[in-house]
Amino acid sequence: MEEVESYKHILTLLENKASVKQQIFKTTSAVFNQFKQVLNEICLDMQADFAEKSQLVEISYSDRGDFEVQLKFSGDVLILSMHSNVFSFPPEHEVNKLKYVQEDPYRQYCGIIHIHNFLADSLKYNRGSDVGNLIGRIFINKEEHFFVDGQSQLGFLFNSFHKGKLHKEQIRKILELAIIYCMEFDLLTPPFENVRLISLEEKQYMGSTSGYPTSKQLGYKFKAELENKIN
Repeated sequence: MEEVESYKHILTLLENKASVKQQIFKTTSAVFNQFKQVLNEICLDMQADFAEKSQLVEISYSDRGDFEVQLKFSGDVLILSMHSNVFSFPPEHEVNKLKYVQEDPYRQYCGIIHIHNFLADSLKYNRGSDVGNLIGRIFINKEEHFFVDGQSQLGFLFNSFHKGKLHKEQIRKILELAIIYCMEFDLLTPPFENVRLISLEEKQYMGSTSGYPTSKQLGYKFKAELENKIN
């Protein structure tokens, strides 16, 4: 009897949770394609509007497949990536306190699109130790309801999960704010004493990767310092 009940429970989970997660994956993938389209439109607009001002600033769009797209503008690269998995939230998370979610607990399950900022030279010179910055995360549920957590205005402008679906105008606004954040977040040099000493191994690493391991947050640091920080 217990085996029968357990098997029925498996079928119920497949019918409900598993199918919902597949639906969310498809929904998130469709939304990610909208982000791609809008990002390409922004790229074309920037290219057209900036062409007469300067030929020195490179602006380019690169579709990297089903899960990643990049926009390069001058020394920065905005990278959007869609996670292939579906996530829920801890019980204490604010999402689970919403009436919208309490009415249907499956509404808490979301796909995620990440927005990262990397230095263009990090990709150009394949500096594997360079660190990018997570600017924002877009959470999308089965009904295309969404919210964003992130840096600056992305952290509070788009947090009404219960109010409605994600529209093209909102996608454009999210992307424009992300680009502005990249451009206003400058690369800072670290204090001299922090980078005064260098090992031969670090110097050889610099020669093979055309520069110091670098990120906007760290300024630039030597490879051993980064490894110590990670470990």
